[in-house]
Amino acid sequence: MNEQKKRLKTILLSFKGNQREFGDTIGKSKQTISGWLSGRFPIPEDAAITIEMVHGYRREWLLEGKLPEKVGVQQTFRTKMKVECEPILLKKITSKEGLPKMIEILAILPKKEFEIAQKLIFSLAKKEIENN
Repeated sequence: MNEQKKRLKTILLSFKGNQREFGDTIGKSKQTISGWLSGRFPIPEDAAITIEMVHGYRREWLLEGKLPEKVGVQQTFRTKMKVECEPILLKKITSKEGLPKMIEILAILPKKEFEIAQKLIFSLAKKEIENN
């Protein structure tokens, strides 16, 4: 767990903000971030996945120290969604109950299952738009 703390500190040093602001980007409280940094409890897999998606640090590196440290630029959620430039979108995601977890699940689905889920979501959204 000490190694996890060190790796999380590395991430926070590269983040341009405080613990609360970092927590906001991944849907966690300042107290949770503080608990991870103090070593009171380990970083859970779902939080590591979110950190990977938002900040580009591989969950395997964060949790186990397996290199490389960061995912390839083309793979990061940040480059696809430009989350750092879209605070309104991030706020919408974190304020909708269950949506952050759903995004985590979508992010780890195999390609075929992801495409099925994507088609379903887009068809539901299209119906909603047509009805309003």
